[in-house]
Amino acid sequence: MTTVDGLLRPRSVAIVGASERSAMAGRLTRYLRDFDGAVYPINPNHSEIHGLPCYPSLLELPGPVDLVLVLVPASRVLPVIEEAGRAGASCVVVLSSGFAEIGADGRELQDRLVAAAKRHGLRVIGPNCQGLIYRPTGLTATFTAAADGEQPGESGIAYVGQSGALGGSFLGLARDRGIGLTAWISVGNQADLTATDAAELLVADPNVRVLACYLEELPDGARWARLSARAAELGKHIVVLRSGRSSAGERAIASHTGALVRSGAAFDLLTRESGAIQVDDLDELLDVSVALTGAPSLRAGRIGVITSSGGAGGLAADQAEGNGLALPELDVATRAALAPLVPSFGSVVNPVDVTAQVINDHAQLGAVCEAVAESAEVDAVLVVLTTIGGEPAVAVAESILRAAKRSAKPFVVAWIYSHDQIAEAASLLRRNGVSVLGTTTAALRLIAHLVPHDERRAAVAAPRGLAGFLGRPALTEADGAELLDAMRIARPRGRLAAGPAEAAAVAGELGDRVVLKVQSPDLAHKSDVGGVVVGVPAERVRDAAEDMLETVAANAPQARIDGVLVQELLPGGVELLVGVQGGEDGYPPVLTVGMGGTTTELYRDVVSALGPVDAEQATVLLRRLRGWPLLGGFRGRPRCDVAAAAAAIASISQAAVELGDRLGELEINPLVVHGSGAIAADLVVTGRTRR
Repeated sequence: MTTVDGLLRPRSVAIVGASERSAMAGRLTRYLRDFDGAVYPINPNHSEIHGLPCYPSLLELPGPVDLVLVLVPASRVLPVIEEAGRAGASCVVVLSSGFAEIGADGRELQDRLVAAAKRHGLRVIGPNCQGLIYRPTGLTATFTAAADGEQPGESGIAYVGQSGALGGSFLGLARDRGIGLTAWISVGNQADLTATDAAELLVADPNVRVLACYLEELPDGARWARLSARAAELGKHIVVLRSGRSSAGERAIASHTGALVRSGAAFDLLTRESGAIQVDDLDELLDVSVALTGAPSLRAGRIGVITSSGGAGGLAADQAEGNGLALPELDVATRAALAPLVPSFGSVVNPVDVTAQVINDHAQLGAVCEAVAESAEVDAVLVVLTTIGGEPAVAVAESILRAAKRSAKPFVVAWIYSHDQIAEAASLLRRNGVSVLGTTTAALRLIAHLVPHDERRAAVAAPRGLAGFLGRPALTEADGAELLDAMRIARPRGRLAAGPAEAAAVAGELGDRVVLKVQSPDLAHKSDVGGVVVGVPAERVRDAAEDMLETVAANAPQARIDGVLVQELLPGGVELLVGVQGGEDGYPPVLTVGMGGTTTELYRDVVSALGPVDAEQATVLLRRLRGWPLLGGFRGRPRCDVAAAAAAIASISQAAVELGDRLGELEINPLVVHGSGAIAADLVVTGRTRR
């Protein structure tokens, strides 16, 4: 029997630890009375539980068992795994806690559990999970109280999550809105079957249209990419809520790039590129999942707004741009159709203000909604309502619903009023596929999620033999000069001097003024310890180098000094940061581009993308920066050579792909862009120790 059959379509289920006295075990047995197959409670102290014959062990059942649910203390789980294997089961769900989540002893017990399961060819969900639900077979193998009571009909939405408690909340929220989940799986500690494994099973299921995922640990990048591609191929949607995205969870990295790119950026970018949708809270996870079961993807982000309040419509218009949405001017024919429907003191421009008159004429509101939806200028309709509640609210909801059913375009309602006053109306809309949100912000975010993002990476260029440059854990700028040459990125003229005297001799070859930089693989930020001096007159280089080395020795006494890099003083220009973090755990490298120099982390004007990119895509990244006007000749300044900057950015991203997981980080800060070129004024390169 396959894993999917043993887990979702078992012929029989056994409950080890079944009991009527335990609330959790009692619910588990009670829920399974609706299961299509045989149910075997296991407890040596009982002959019957909830009206079902009870058996002393898995080895004394009257027939074969496919799925075993385990709810006994952690110390007794291992013998159950052995029994399940001998009984011929294919899958085990360990609901018990007391494993890796409690520390080293629990981790050791969990490892033994997995080893025993592998010996018998068993797949394990958990431990420390809350089980699963699969409505097509009537399987409710969980103890969460959220499964109590009558469940609404199947919606085509499946849920996979690591947290059982949040999973229960998601299940309960869905039921409160009249939405029945088709499948629900809590994977707990992921000792064997992971969230990605479960997601792969459900994406392939013909009963599932939308997969909602809650993740606490990042999945393998290559598998996540394959899962997303398979979902897109099948015309299905993945919606993801991931915890651990705050700055508090970021790892400390010495470079600017590491400080500016949050933990999990590669996952976030890969998710967006694949067409999956990432959300920020549990409500949004449910809202977006529901919207995707009935709404087609939008061609673009043009919305028509209809409101009963001019103020609320104005808020929606203000917030739309921040969500990448537009309120287009309605065409002449649409405005003409609206004119007799909207009071003279209202408005037929977008937003369309029907005023409080909507309370008195619900049919007229429906006609307005239909007219706006029919406009070729509109991809989606947002209805913003305020103080309409009770019976009038139900009548308003009915008029909106009639218009929505006559249109192929998605309708979303932002109803800003007391929950009690609009509960019946909101339920009517939600049961029929129209999303209802409590704020214009949430409604606009929902619509924005329906707009497809066509983001593709460039093809990988032919290798340039860069692997040899990562022979050391960290390269100084002088070490990296040949790497810059191999990437065809310009650098200042100069060379490494062993000490102050040689630095003075090198300076005599470079011009009147030079830049001095201490070289040490231990110093990612040389300027922070006084290791950079700019614009030194040639005749003062020796003294300046001596002073700089003394300062560095005082500020960083443990740093190993390789010498002093003497470089020509570059002409002025716009300073950019270009950094890339090497690919890891199946994820591509993450490229970061921003306004550079010593104030990089102060202004944090950066954008990120997965590598590789080509020059055209690099230009798009530059245009997304707030500082972009500086490159285009802001206030009469000379225009910069954007093409040269884009070529350098593309080259760095290609190099990161070639270097693969051996690369930790590569950063140029600044890349000085002027009227006829782009020059790497500083370079940091670190390798990654193989695990």
